[in-house]
Amino acid sequence: MDPKRKQAGRAAMPFAVAAAIAAAQAGQGCGDNRLPPRDLPRAEEQRALPRWYPEKPWSEKGGESQVYIEGKIVFDANKAVIRPGSEKTLETLLQFLKEHPEVTRLRIEGHTDARASEEHNQALSAKRAVAVADWLVDHDVESIRLIAVGFGESRPLGPNEIAAGRSENRRVEFHVAEVNGRPFLGKDPYAGGLALEVLSREERKLRDEQAARRPAPPPRKAFVATGDEIKPVQIKPPGEAAPPVEPTAPAAPAKEGAPAKEGAPPGGG
Repeated sequence: MDPKRKQAGRAAMPFAVAAAIAAAQAGQGCGDNRLPPRDLPRAEEQRALPRWYPEKPWSEKGGESQVYIEGKIVFDANKAVIRPGSEKTLETLLQFLKEHPEVTRLRIEGHTDARASEEHNQALSAKRAVAVADWLVDHDVESIRLIAVGFGESRPLGPNEIAAGRSENRRVEFHVAEVNGRPFLGKDPYAGGLALEVLSREERKLRDEQAARRPAPPPRKAFVATGDEIKPVQIKPPGEAAPPVEPTAPAAPAKEGAPAKEGAPPGGG
């Protein structure tokens, strides 16, 4: 081939490529900034979700005691009073107990953050677990099916140094403790927590009535300062004998015919 014609062909190639690209863009429309499709991540690459979400069914064959329910039960600060907005989670838990009569005992676990003493947190978490149990009993769940325990700050999910971690730690968990009257997975139904008794509605009513009839303690007397007082104190030296007692003289006999003195024994005989 002629060298001049070969060089001209090479120079024309970039223009041909540019024309083909322009024709392709014209067919798609001007200004198309869409990104190419991207493959979804595989299941093992997805980030783990919080422990209480998503809700997933429980089965005895699954080998796991925890019952996962979407949402959280929240309480007033430093109290065992359930706040509004927790009804959906409670109703889902109630439905679980209705659908699983083989779960003869469910453990309700209370957990807190670490902003108070260990003793206070454990007692508070147990009372919160009882509050959840009382709600279930009020909705016709037998009290014998429920165990309320508190773990306080002993089982954190996040760091207590940040607000997000403390929010994770303040929670209520639900675990299957017994199936058909036997400990599930052969474990302690109470799991070592501080357990409080779950009462029936009748027992709670009787307890409240007895507390109302109980007389109030008398009011405490106000403290009145008396100031400093000096009182004489007699101290006997060690070994000092007690003073002798003087003998009393016998009474003289009464004369014959004279009236006897009062208190004296009658004479004669």
